[in-house]
Amino acid sequence: MVSMESDFNAPWGTLLKVISFPVAALLLGLFGWMALSGGAATPLQTFLYMFIPLAIISGCLLFMIRGYKVTEDGVLVRRLLWSTHVGLGVLKRVEHDPRAMTGAIRTWGNGGFFSFSGRFRSARLGSFRAFVTDYRNCVILQTSSGTIVVSPENPLLFVELLRNRIWSGI
Repeated sequence: MVSMESDFNAPWGTLLKVISFPVAALLLGLFGWMALSGGAATPLQTFLYMFIPLAIISGCLLFMIRGYKVTEDGVLVRRLLWSTHVGLGVLKRVEHDPRAMTGAIRTWGNGGFFSFSGRFRSARLGSFRAFVTDYRNCVILQTSSGTIVVSPENPLLFVELLRNRIWSGI
């Protein structure tokens, strides 16, 4: 039996960079300025002004998407320190669609600070889970348990691999 496992990177698109870097700089700059300019009346406030932005940035970094691995029973979304397994159940449709996230509204999750991940809703896709770093590389996975959007580095190869999985019945 041929192994269906394959690794794909998750490159950052322009929009993710445009959101992530300025927000990180703003958090560090604003809170750092407040801590060092005398805006903090107590040592505890100074500590909090330094700790809060680092905690926010660190927390979001933990959930950033580093890549994807197609496995026999799903997709592993590689995070910074762990992987999130997304079971595909019965895979019904796989499609590369650079407009998959167009008009999507985040209902729960991260809307662009190191990733677009969590639960989203759009008129076209309805409710779906997203694990996206680059809108241009979006792949829609329609499964028996719902819709998932990912953004592997080579979306056409990713789609081909998963379509072969559907056709071969694996």
